[in-house]
Amino acid sequence: MGKLSEVFAKIKEKVKSMSVGQKIAFVIVFSIILGFIIFYSSYSKSNKWGVLFSNMSTEDGNVIKQALEDKNTEMKIEGNTIYVPKDQVDSLRLELAGKLTGGSTGYELIDKSSSFGMTDEQFELQKLRATQGELERTIKSFSQIKNARVHITPGTDSVFAKESTPAKAAVYLELNAGKKLTEENVKSIMALVSGSVGNLPMENIEVIDDELNLLSKGLSEDDSSNLTGTIDKHTETKKAFDKDLEEAAMDMLSLIFGKNNVNVRVNSKLDFDAKEKTVISYDPNKVEASSQIIRENNSSGGSMPSQSPVDANMNNTTTDGKTDGTTSSSENITTNYKVGETTETTISAPGKVESITAAVVVNGDLDEATKEEVRKIMAGVIGYNEERGDSIEIVSMPFDTSEKEKYAEQLKELEEQEAKANREKMIRRIIIASLIAVGLGFLVFLIIRMLRKDKPQEEPMLDVLVGDETSEKEIEETQPIELEVKNRQYQIEQEIKKYATEKPDQVAEIVKSWLAEDER
Repeated sequence: MGKLSEVFAKIKEKVKSMSVGQKIAFVIVFSIILGFIIFYSSYSKSNKWGVLFSNMSTEDGNVIKQALEDKNTEMKIEGNTIYVPKDQVDSLRLELAGKLTGGSTGYELIDKSSSFGMTDEQFELQKLRATQGELERTIKSFSQIKNARVHITPGTDSVFAKESTPAKAAVYLELNAGKKLTEENVKSIMALVSGSVGNLPMENIEVIDDELNLLSKGLSEDDSSNLTGTIDKHTETKKAFDKDLEEAAMDMLSLIFGKNNVNVRVNSKLDFDAKEKTVISYDPNKVEASSQIIRENNSSGGSMPSQSPVDANMNNTTTDGKTDGTTSSSENITTNYKVGETTETTISAPGKVESITAAVVVNGDLDEATKEEVRKIMAGVIGYNEERGDSIEIVSMPFDTSEKEKYAEQLKELEEQEAKANREKMIRRIIIASLIAVGLGFLVFLIIRMLRKDKPQEEPMLDVLVGDETSEKEIEETQPIELEVKNRQYQIEQEIKKYATEKPDQVAEIVKSWLAEDER
């Protein structure tokens, strides 16, 4: 402490001996150094912290805070974000990640509770709460979901089917900014909830978002009478079909005219009616369906020949030459014919293309030959069918580029302003660094001058070494202090001092040799 007090006393005496200009310069340099120290301290403090967890629920924030306090870990809390020192972020995050519940309590609720003395209703209630919590966690894990709540009304079981009631559920979803859920996403969430709860049909699940939109409307399997949902589906299908054709055409034409020199629009007409058609055709040629042949043989002992009672036109009498008997035989053939018939059933799926209309606008002036080539390209892209009533229109005219040029100028101005701001920021940093360097140099210079004042006996020897020819009286005079030291002689003195400090024996030998030469 004594040496430190002496140093401050010397600095105080030195400041008192300064002129007014030197005092002003000293105050300026000291202020710059002090400002640099404050700036560095605040900058180091601001960069000390790293985010451990952010966007936490109140329950999770309380758990993490308590865990950090138990570990005596330094932390900073801002809103729902907890900061810890940067070098501890990774290890603490791995260690405490298992404590986060996302505001939902799952099956750990059952693990922590004791079943001793618990009634069946209490156990079922805890089981229901645990199921709700697990469903909330799972739904929150989806990239589109920021927060979720699940409410389940359990069903009642009975030995009589008419007295049992199915369960019901309501799901509240808070979406992340810029995210949307498709109908398939909502159906997936409904299926997840239905499969996780017993006796819960999908039609008993309602899904609501944070803007009070009923997302599950018209999505249940039994709700086939909702025409609004059907029309929306058809509209979305048509838009997607048109967009696919437009993108395909733009990809082809952009290679020829450039991306900003062509525009394509496609309008299609789709038939979403499911049709079934049955065609029955007949063959005019007769087709034998069945045939029947009956043969009979009769013998008698009379003198007269006998006839078949079946058909008098078809008989055959045979006489064996004897008068005592006859033998006869008959044959009856019956043939049925049928007209040939062919049945063909065709079922047409919804979404059949009835017609397509395409319009192409090209920047500039195209001749007829080029327009014809563009028409051929478009015909191949959209699947042109003249019999279907398709049409393609090609128009060439100059585009209005005033808005584009305006935006380009605004963008250029923004870039110039940003570049100017960066240059000014860099200049300020350079100026601050230069002033700090000058201030430090001036402070070092003052300290060295004071140290040199304390050792006047070394001044003649150093003056001889560097070749200074000034007299001792001139050396004792006070010289004005330079803010920037650019004296070559001063630098040589410093080198000699450093050399003398590191190798005093060699310096002593050199001085002895000089003294011996002076004696001669």
